[in-house]
Amino acid sequence: MTAPNPAATSPAASSPAGSIYDLGYRHYEGKRNGRAYAMWSLFVEGLRNVWGFGRPMTAKAAPFILAGLYALPAVFQLAFSSVIAQRVATTGQAANLLDYHSYFEDFYYLVTFFIVAQAPELVCRDQRYQVLPLYFTRSMGRIEYALSRLGSLATALFVLLLVPYVALFVGDVLMKPDTFAAIGDELPKALPSIPAAALIAVCLAALSLAISSFSPRRAYSAIGIVAYVLLMEAIPAAIYSIGQSGGWAWSDKLFLLTPITSLIGALSWLFGQPLDPEFVSGSLTAGAYLAASIASAGVFIAVLMYRYRRMPA
Repeated sequence: MTAPNPAATSPAASSPAGSIYDLGYRHYEGKRNGRAYAMWSLFVEGLRNVWGFGRPMTAKAAPFILAGLYALPAVFQLAFSSVIAQRVATTGQAANLLDYHSYFEDFYYLVTFFIVAQAPELVCRDQRYQVLPLYFTRSMGRIEYALSRLGSLATALFVLLLVPYVALFVGDVLMKPDTFAAIGDELPKALPSIPAAALIAVCLAALSLAISSFSPRRAYSAIGIVAYVLLMEAIPAAIYSIGQSGGWAWSDKLFLLTPITSLIGALSWLFGQPLDPEFVSGSLTAGAYLAASIASAGVFIAVLMYRYRRMPA
């Protein structure tokens, strides 16, 4: 009687042997679109996020409600343009209408609410969920990422600001009996609206994104934007009030640091209108406010770039 072979009955002998397969991994040899395409893709994605496209209805509520409220007075003036024109023709009295150069001055707080609500949406979630390394390991660099986010918010703000100007232009044209002559008369008045909207959009987008980039929490970023705007508007005004009684000739120069007052003064230069004494005090000129607004945009863009260059990812 022969003894059983131990190798034949062992578990190792009965288990199947491993196999090696050649999966044929190869390097990608297709078309590479490069950094420009990556920036464009991130720009479009950011623009959709600002308006809430591709997201639940709750994400669309804040941007569209604020945009609608900001454009509502101009739309009302457009809707009742024929009634206003008939009243002016009947009574011969000029109507108290909204104007291009004072529209942002009257409703700037709605634009401020817009950047407070939407700027953190662009940059805080990427930090909070730690997806920045996925962007930076591709062809897109840190500067490209920051510029794409800045372009998305600035474009959204430009659209928000330009819609009321268009409504005002159409309404003013419809109030006149001769449409073609009215277009020629109103066009020089309305054209400064384009650089005005672009200046406001770039300045406020750079400010809000630079502040939002320092925190991954949207609530903290929103509070930071509100605090900066309120403090930088209140502190120069308080120092100027004290300086008037103390004879400080330099105190009105602090208004160049204000984010909203500087923009209102810059719009006076763009539209060729005198400074409004209700919002602007001191001896500063509209050109000085324009230079301060442009310099402020440059400073905040530099802060935004520096923040992303130093950010660990």
